[in-house]
Amino acid sequence: MAKSGSMVVFHQSRVEEAAESLPPRRALEDLGEFFKVLTDPTRLKILYALGSGELCVFDLSVSVGAGVSSVSHHLAALKRVRLVKARRDGRVVYYSLDDDHVNRIIKYAWDHLGE
Repeated sequence: MAKSGSMVVFHQSRVEEAAESLPPRRALEDLGEFFKVLTDPTRLKILYALGSGELCVFDLSVSVGAGVSSVSHHLAALKRVRLVKARRDGRVVYYSLDDDHVNRIIKYAWDHLGE
């Protein structure tokens, strides 16, 4: 046992190892933002809906039972953390999952909750 300032440290080498393994602050902030985006049920519905293929905002709106404006707002947040991507075809913008990692993230979380 040792003291570090006003704190008691029981396993100094483990504390040092844990501290050295921490990602940079900016990376942790980005990761926090990523998970924060996933806290909204409508955003999760959008991700599930896009899991079956690309959709335009109007079709997504009907699929998830939310207004077009609301879905557009949620899509912007999902795009900001690279969970969805957009493709323009004339006047229509189609949205899809950014890559297969998104499906796996949701599946892993779902599996974890089911344990």
